Amino acid sequence: TLHIYLAARVAWLIFPLFIIYLAIAHRDQFRRAWRPALVGLGMAGVLVVPMFTFLQRNPQAQTRLTMLDGPLQQLSSGNLRPIWDNASEALLAFVRPGYGDMFLAYNIPGRPVFDVVTAVFFLVGLGVAVWRWKRPSYALLLLWFFVGITPSLITGATANTTRNLAALPAAYILPVVGFVALIEWIQWRSSTQKQAVWLGAAAVWLLFVAGVTVNDYFVRWGTAVDVRDAYQHTLIEEIDYLQQKAIAGPVVMSSVYPGPVHDPSIYYVMFGGRPIATRWVDARYAMILPAQSVAHVVVPASTPLHPVFAPLLTPLETVALRDDDLNPGFTFYQLEPESGTAWYDASLLADFDGAVTLQYAGWAASEYAPGDVAELLTVWQVHDPNRIGPIVPPSNTTDVVMFTHVLGAAGEILTQRDALDAPSWSWQSGDLVLQIHQMALPIDITAGSYQTMVGIYDRASGDRRPVVDSEGNIIDTAAAVVPLRVK
Repeated sequence: TLHIYLAARVAWLIFPLFIIYLAIAHRDQFRRAWRPALVGLGMAGVLVVPMFTFLQRNPQAQTRLTMLDGPLQQLSSGNLRPIWDNASEALLAFVRPGYGDMFLAYNIPGRPVFDVVTAVFFLVGLGVAVWRWKRPSYALLLLWFFVGITPSLITGATANTTRNLAALPAAYILPVVGFVALIEWIQWRSSTQKQAVWLGAAAVWLLFVAGVTVNDYFVRWGTAVDVRDAYQHTLIEEIDYLQQKAIAGPVVMSSVYPGPVHDPSIYYVMFGGRPIATRWVDARYAMILPAQSVAHVVVPASTPLHPVFAPLLTPLETVALRDDDLNPGFTFYQLEPESGTAWYDASLLADFDGAVTLQYAGWAASEYAPGDVAELLTVWQVHDPNRIGPIVPPSNTTDVVMFTHVLGAAGEILTQRDALDAPSWSWQSGDLVLQIHQMALPIDITAGSYQTMVGIYDRASGDRRPVVDSEGNIIDTAAAVVPLRVK
């Protein structure tokens, strides 16, 4: 339906176009069909009014449609080349090796829709349908196919496996049309009516297709390490592990994609029942210490713990998966409540509008040489996660960034790092957020002490969270921390 996927946005056009065809070529059938078709389209239109009203008010929800913008804008300006190239690639993706869907999550990159034998039948079937377009059944088949692949004709072959969903039945009917047409032609040429021969030929063809398909998609594609990684096999194993262990306390999940719309979404969909309360980090650069409770941390091989965090965690078990996996396992850690005691008890360095306080900031080394990569650890205590920034689409969560600026004598930025690898959307009151910023020092930086400023801003607007005094008065938009020393 129109509520589900982009392909449905064009599929409905099949029906009015077919009615127009009947009005031109088959007036009797048109008179019988136009009223029921119009009523059906009208009812469908009424059902989707709420969805289009919502999308009009929330255009950011239509992220998929932005994929169509470029080629269509080029077309509106008179440049046909992008549409021509994309349409050519989309059509070749059905029959020519190397032109198939390149998106690994959907296909063996470059593999066409049809094997070499079926591709021949498909092309013959397409030609037969065009030749017999005056017959309503063939006209409908052509409309179904070409309207259904319209999204791919605009965007090209990549990800056409899903964009062509509306056309899939027609696409697989066309090879059958071609096969039957060839059989009829051979029968006419040879004057033979041996049905068993043709049934046997059809069986051989289907067995060949089945063998190729099973090998390609259940052996080659289904077991490929890239595909296992694309479908987050390690994350699924982590979820299964947590369910088997029946972990009750908070869990910190490490991931290359800790943002709310990627791995966490998979977690909440796959966990089932009542998921464990989680925080999300990339343990290569960040960690969250939940307040006053025993917590556990799951760290996959793709995000190994930064050495600063290792002393805080006790490894309990390492689970190995396939050796050739891109993400071949994960380690389950325990995090004791006292791990962050020193930072909880420390005097705050800065208060960022009552949302978080900066509890600690320190460089990994006492001094650095020009060209070195300097590391600054900052520790923040969360007081009110709702105050950290505005709720922003499309995930309807906060999305802030921490920054570190190393300044020159005139206040210019010599080096900086803007990143938050423990996204604010998963913060809870009382949490300690540990963030490491790595910055490459200029090769020509001179020896001396350099002022360092840290702060937080909203990713979408760039607005900084203010630093306030004990009375709540704004005093700055960044906090000075221990200077960087260069030898």
